[in-house]
Amino acid sequence: MKARIVFFIFLLCLLSACGKEKKDTTIIFGVAQKPQNFDPSSATDAASERINRLLYSYLFNYDDSFTVNSKLVDWRYDGNLHYSFTLKENLPFFTNMEQMNINDIVNSIQYLKDSKTSRYRQELSIIQSIKINSLKTFQITLKKFDPNFLNRLEIPILPNKLLKKDHIFSLLPVGSGPFSIVSKENKIEFKRKSDNQVIEFLEIKDPTVRALKLMRNELDIMQNDLPLATVDFLRKQSNINVQEKAGSNITYLGFNFNNKYLQIKEVRAAIEMAINKHTFLAYFFNKKTRSANQLFPPEHWVHASLTPNNYDPDKAREIIKKYNNGETIEIVYKTSTDPFRMKVATIIQNQLARIGVKLTIKSLDWGTYFRDIQAGNFDMYSLTWVGIKNPNIYEKIFLSKNIPPLGLNRGHYKNIEFDSLVKKSLDSNLWSPTIRFIFNDVAFIPLWFEGNVVAHSKKIKFYNLKNDGNWDSLISIEKSQ
Repeated sequence: MKARIVFFIFLLCLLSACGKEKKDTTIIFGVAQKPQNFDPSSATDAASERINRLLYSYLFNYDDSFTVNSKLVDWRYDGNLHYSFTLKENLPFFTNMEQMNINDIVNSIQYLKDSKTSRYRQELSIIQSIKINSLKTFQITLKKFDPNFLNRLEIPILPNKLLKKDHIFSLLPVGSGPFSIVSKENKIEFKRKSDNQVIEFLEIKDPTVRALKLMRNELDIMQNDLPLATVDFLRKQSNINVQEKAGSNITYLGFNFNNKYLQIKEVRAAIEMAINKHTFLAYFFNKKTRSANQLFPPEHWVHASLTPNNYDPDKAREIIKKYNNGETIEIVYKTSTDPFRMKVATIIQNQLARIGVKLTIKSLDWGTYFRDIQAGNFDMYSLTWVGIKNPNIYEKIFLSKNIPPLGLNRGHYKNIEFDSLVKKSLDSNLWSPTIRFIFNDVAFIPLWFEGNVVAHSKKIKFYNLKNDGNWDSLISIEKSQ
């Protein structure tokens, strides 16, 4: 409570030096981190994924019920590993004024499947061949049956002519989405094609400063990455509207199984028992944040019924004593420099210290941090996985053969029994046994599904939160004068 009062006083003091209200029609969107890459084939950070959804059209998308649909094609499964696709009418235009056609779609799939820098390469490796049958139809043949194949086709469509020229999309994005880019140098500005509404994305890492700027009308809107105290304070402001919604993005702790302690299941279980999730949910996150015990939230069709592991620091301390030979277990925990993530790391550090685990926190700028995670250069780390929809993620991040650079098994998890189990799930589309196995083996620690929250000026209308925290509502957002 004292901390909240200090926070409020701090804000009020700063407000005494109010700036001038911005008068133009530009909508200023305050973000904790600016996008790193405007090439959707290789972008991996959450901000880039969200912003690229506005610049590019995607072959398939998900609705809030985790069902795939497409605005570009109709489809059917023909049997014998064949899928047929028919282009819909009135396909969108790219920003180079050329209308999307079948060559753009087919060659985008082929490019994203074959390019060594493509983040979709593993997903699309199941494709045996792609064949154009007419100006409106094409066929995809698979190497093996996959009941969730369409989920793999949530991919951006790039203009074929530019692909042939090795165009660098990160420098000059050319997409067919609802927005085009105006500026990405001194400030990032997008223009909505339907009415020329300009959206400026302004990076402000500190959530307190972001909140202050919103109250001073230097921002119009900000979403997520906000501590509970900030949300509660903004909700009381007469000129601010706050929305909250349950989210589907999972925050988790990852392990490196090459670490001599973390490769021991009981040690991993002790670490999980020592973390008091209730403390975080009660005091640090908005009320829509939910405790997690697996990758997918309860509303996803693949969610499994599991009995949560209980907070039990006394039992955790006894387990650690069995393995530490009388010494403190030392583990390096990597996180980003984001102030809120650092606070979470510090609390976890304190909780683990009580059971005899010394956590050394190493905070890094986002680029260095994520490269370390991709390379497996960590003992433990924390990330929020944004936008996962397909249960084959369990194969991608835990299958023994998917250790980098071949896949996303960054923690070097190896278990022959799991490998056999996940292959059965891929064939049958029954995922509960696989999910339960990973849960029981404590292959990672699911923490929570962070609730989504948006705060905006009352001048802002028609912005609705999405369960995966995307920014798609910028397509419909309006600002009154």
